[in-house]
Amino acid sequence: MSQQVSLTDLLDSIEAELRRLRYLIGEPDQLAGISSAFGQGQIPFEQWLGQVFLPNARAAIAANELPASSHVAGAAVRNLDGADEADVLIGLLSAFDARINQSGGDKSIAHGS
Repeated sequence: MSQQVSLTDLLDSIEAELRRLRYLIGEPDQLAGISSAFGQGQIPFEQWLGQVFLPNARAAIAANELPASSHVAGAAVRNLDGADEADVLIGLLSAFDARINQSGGDKSIAHGS
């Protein structure tokens, strides 16, 4: 198989980009009580990425319980429309979605296999 970036490496890059954009400051601690998709109507999307998406995605990888699909990049495009500085972040989120969606829930992709 070609040299693919693991999902963990992608999440590390996403976290680094969130920090560069100052969308994430401090630890990406899980926020309790967020029940809406992408935090809509509860918290800003940028905060949701750092405090809901990142911890949940890392936990899913650690538990080898990947979802069958992911659409976080589409939500990023909608929520970050006009924020040209977020183009790299959207690209990373697109790569994350592609890895998940291509796997169709195949747990072996979690660590780059």
